[in-house]
Amino acid sequence: MSYEAGIFSGMFQYPDQQKVIDDLGDKFLLAFAKAVDTARNDLTAFEQFRPEWFVNFSKRFVANFIHERMWAGMVRQLIDHAEVTIVDNEPTRQIHFGSNYVVRFKRHSSALKIESFPTPGALAFWTNRATLPDLELMTLAMGYIWNPDIGEIGDAILSFRDGKDNPIWSVTLNSNEGESATDITWAPVPPELPQLDLSEIVDDDQSSADEGS
Repeated sequence: MSYEAGIFSGMFQYPDQQKVIDDLGDKFLLAFAKAVDTARNDLTAFEQFRPEWFVNFSKRFVANFIHERMWAGMVRQLIDHAEVTIVDNEPTRQIHFGSNYVVRFKRHSSALKIESFPTPGALAFWTNRATLPDLELMTLAMGYIWNPDIGEIGDAILSFRDGKDNPIWSVTLNSNEGESATDITWAPVPPELPQLDLSEIVDDDQSSADEGS
């Protein structure tokens, strides 16, 4: 399957999800899926440690805690990866994979929305249509699907977007609790997800000031 955009046919072609999965490779994707699993476990442990504290934490605090645990888990696993460059310069946090991909961690809603302050830098980051043939530098959102009703981390998710609010395709990833890269599986997210997402009708607490969070 291919994804095309532009005034003229073939002017710009979005990367196929299978190609991106293949380019990133099992080792990178397994590290990501395990980082989400670890963040999920850490969030549960934190809640059980002081439930009377946890119930009063702001949405922003919880989102930032998850981001910190996910980021730490990913960096720990990929620090020696030959294809990976880690950028941790506040307020920007992102991971470069080879010369073609830049990843930022983002919480996804069930309707595949992500939170990001609409700064010029953030808007430009998610505009993948500016990519030129043979000079591809594609941006990816990797994170998790958040269930606001029960306050839990859902599936690990990878999405390719042309604009913050325009997901072209998304896939969920599962480590299957394995330690080998061959244990990871992925599945496309059906496009027929609900268009009305009431979880987004909240204050800005779910957004993070970090452009790369």
